Amino acid sequence: MRIIPSMLIAASLAFGVPAALADDIVIAPDVSMKFHQDVKVKKIKPHKFEGKLKVGVVVPSDVEYYDVPADVVVATPALKGHKYVYLNDNVYVVDSNRKIVAVVK
Repeated sequence: MRIIPSMLIAASLAFGVPAALADDIVIAPDVSMKFHQDVKVKKIKPHKFEGKLKVGVVVPSDVEYYDVPADVVVATPALKGHKYVYLNDNVYVVDSNRKIVAVVK
């Protein structure tokens, strides 16, 4: 009787969790500080965006995109190939399709 529930749990873990975790980019607090420092050093002015910004939102093409700093990529390899935008005084990491994949806190 315990075999079927155990198999269902194992299957959900095997197929569901890794797929969900694969898309999540976790940025450590010290790496977030490096991001914000880069924005300050470059004196980047934030763009204003109407609407709610969160992971999954596609950023308009007229927004300026910046390369993720090399030291940030070294600390968080999952950010390789991504860009970032500075919108409404917040930093967001975007993928090649301009979709927000992480919020830098």
